[in-house]
Amino acid sequence: MVSRKELASYRLRPLADRVLALAGGAGEHVPLRAAVEHMIAVTYGMTYDAVVTRFRPYEAMVEEIVAFVTRSVPVTENPRSVKVLDIACGIGNVGLRLARRGYSVVAVDAVRHLVAIAREKHHSSGSPPNLSFHHLDVARDELPGAGTFDVLVSMHTLYWHPDPAALLAASRRALKPGGHAIILTYNRPARVVQTFLEARRAEGLGAAFRALRWLVPTAVFERFRDCDHRYLSETEFHQALDQAGFDVLEAHRTFLVGISHLAWVRARG
Repeated sequence: MVSRKELASYRLRPLADRVLALAGGAGEHVPLRAAVEHMIAVTYGMTYDAVVTRFRPYEAMVEEIVAFVTRSVPVTENPRSVKVLDIACGIGNVGLRLARRGYSVVAVDAVRHLVAIAREKHHSSGSPPNLSFHHLDVARDELPGAGTFDVLVSMHTLYWHPDPAALLAASRRALKPGGHAIILTYNRPARVVQTFLEARRAEGLGAAFRALRWLVPTAVFERFRDCDHRYLSETEFHQALDQAGFDVLEAHRTFLVGISHLAWVRARG
């Protein structure tokens, strides 16, 4: 029997359980469960890809991440010699962006079907050889090459992961002493109406309507994710980073009207 905590670590599986329950199954038929999970993962992956493609707030956030990765390594360093770990990579958009900049990227995710989608998507689009995808959860699985990565990226993993302390500890172990990480986490829920109104006040009505492109599908998927959503204040976020062995070099809010914390940190030796 799989525990609720274990189910929560696989972000899409609770939705599969609900679909199976509605279909009259108890979730014990393995081939059916696998088919449902695959269907949901494909739907999630394709929907997410369509939502974020050319979505300016997302593109700006990714470019921020790329810029911090660049700042994390010496200018004279050969990009291919720089090892980057992308945690909870999803369908691999960030990893691909970094690989195209020349970095050697290892992208991992705990959802097997999302890893399969990432591999297929980027293989068909001419994925560079310096990008690889792996099915694992760094908080609970052995990470090949732990302690050898120069830079780590964790984009919005802390807010859903069932064991954030273990995730941050594993992130620290993955890096070389003095290695850098770019870690993002949500500071509040992305409520559709509230965020729409905030975007309208901050950037105008056009920006607010464009924000719905991400807000609405995200709200739908969040409705079905059976995990404890964790929203950290800036103080809580920085305390967690400090306890995990990171020094915060720079931090600010980012993404839609500042709903996300971004921290550029260095692993203590």
